[in-house]
Amino acid sequence: MKHLSAVLLITCLFLPAGQSLAQNRYSSAMQAVRAGVVSNGSKFTRVAAREFFANPVPLSIAEFKTPEAIRRSLVAHGTQESLRKSQQYRENLEKFLEVKKEMDIFLRYQELEPQMLSAAEINARWEYAQEGKKALQHMERIVGARDPGVHLGKIYIERVLNALKPTYAGYSSSNNAAMPERLRAENSFNASQFLLKDVDGSSLTRKNTMPGSEGFAQAKQMAAQLPQMTIAVLNDDPEILEWARNWNAQGFFGPGSRVSLFDSLTKLVEWTKDVKYDVILMDYVLEDGLSVFAIDRIRMAGDKSTVILLNSALMDDEVPAEELFEHGADGFISSVGFRADNGGARVANALYNYMQYHGRASLTPHAK
Repeated sequence: MKHLSAVLLITCLFLPAGQSLAQNRYSSAMQAVRAGVVSNGSKFTRVAAREFFANPVPLSIAEFKTPEAIRRSLVAHGTQESLRKSQQYRENLEKFLEVKKEMDIFLRYQELEPQMLSAAEINARWEYAQEGKKALQHMERIVGARDPGVHLGKIYIERVLNALKPTYAGYSSSNNAAMPERLRAENSFNASQFLLKDVDGSSLTRKNTMPGSEGFAQAKQMAAQLPQMTIAVLNDDPEILEWARNWNAQGFFGPGSRVSLFDSLTKLVEWTKDVKYDVILMDYVLEDGLSVFAIDRIRMAGDKSTVILLNSALMDDEVPAEELFEHGADGFISSVGFRADNGGARVANALYNYMQYHGRASLTPHAK
């Protein structure tokens, strides 16, 4: 351990500044990190990475206005108001920089020595990144969206969230998850069925379901043939939840169906411990995590009969369909082109197609 610490210290002292030697810096770091794995195990590797890459991303506190500058700019609004705003700005800046420090370590470590993280680890980092995003939003209200620090901070958080979006491939092969073997062994994956295409193979993303169109009229007929169901809708956009309520009132979810609305993964997972739904429609990516984690929990709790459909503004070729299927999702509805006046028709079309593929009873395992 002492020898390795000395190697790290010498490496840090002799690394030249400047962009031209950045690759040498990372190569030396890689060797040190790998040496830590060999001689002291993965725990020391994480410590070494934490110390070596304290702030690798070129976004520093210098990019942000100081709380003192905020206070001076607000003096015209009164002493108390300027103090209150500057303190609020200071607290949120400190929170963002705290999140950034941890995420810098994660991003650089994943770049140099990638690891397949567990669903719980990714979800925890996702939630922590959201704290940084909220801090930036509070700062933006004070300094505006054009502030360089806030603008770069939002780009940084977006980079973190993109890095955390799942590929799922590693999960499905993990010995710990083993979801396909335990849950989906009796079913084979079919891309057309998972993407809920029409029986002729045409994609819903290419179908015109605007009011007055032939597709809209067909969807109304399909909706009339759906059975009465209990449906949960999960989305963190309150406007979309209101759309869903209206779609159900218009009969697009089946005559007499009842809809429950949820705005967070946590609420839905807690509720489904006691209440079972025929169908759950959930957004793919939400503010408090990735929907696949909720699917994992619902399926591992023993609920194999509820139909779980994901939706997002992804085209068919962008959907990691087979991996989502292995986690327990039953289908995917692209929300490309969704609007308040036509989204219900698209959902009705998708539900009808699911019923055609799997039978009417497949939609009503918990109907009462």
